[in-house]
Amino acid sequence: MAARIASVLAFSALLLASHAAPAAADLTDTERRWLAGATPPVAWALKQGLPIDIVVLPQAEAGAAPIAMGYDEGRCKLVFAMRGNPAAESTLAAIPPPLLQATLEAMAAHEIGHCQRHRSGAFNSLPSGLADKPDAIENRQPTVELQAIAREMRITRREEAYADLVGLAWTHAHHADQYAQVLAWFDQARSDETPRGFHDTRHWLALAHAADAFTGTAGPFDEADAMWQRGLLDD
Repeated sequence: MAARIASVLAFSALLLASHAAPAAADLTDTERRWLAGATPPVAWALKQGLPIDIVVLPQAEAGAAPIAMGYDEGRCKLVFAMRGNPAAESTLAAIPPPLLQATLEAMAAHEIGHCQRHRSGAFNSLPSGLADKPDAIENRQPTVELQAIAREMRITRREEAYADLVGLAWTHAHHADQYAQVLAWFDQARSDETPRGFHDTRHWLALAHAADAFTGTAGPFDEADAMWQRGLLDD
């Protein structure tokens, strides 16, 4: 069965209009919950002009994340891999019900952060004035292949940090009363990452604990970018 692709706005309208809407009738309860959680930040991103498609996979690959962002031919693909994926339900079950909507929105906003970086042509690059030089981990690698993996790890880590900060900036703007709890969820999610590994964003999450981490004077992308660049300076 081919993946179902639909415009987020059309899907959101169906979700809000009726659970019996024919176009969404074959979605599972788990898919509906994740999609409902993602709807507010995705609808906002569409208004900003980001080209986002929703892809609900008929079967998840082993080890797939429940939600992920891809980029293909100039469009962002927000992929939901729910069916046959124990992580889809276990992730929901692990989040306290009062915090669930805010956390799902933050997770979706994280993925939208990746879309923004792709769309702007900045993905995998550093801001002007900063150079991507080999770090100690890369320099220790004995082969060219391992050096390339270390370089990819460093670049991915930076992109994950930016995306985490977009998720938190969204939370600060739209769920300010739950910001500390969502930040604690991010802290826990990153707590067992390999130091300076692909998803070790703890250096930037520490900055997000400051009382004035997000000012609310700019949009989530700009707020995240400002903090991300501060973190890059002493990473």
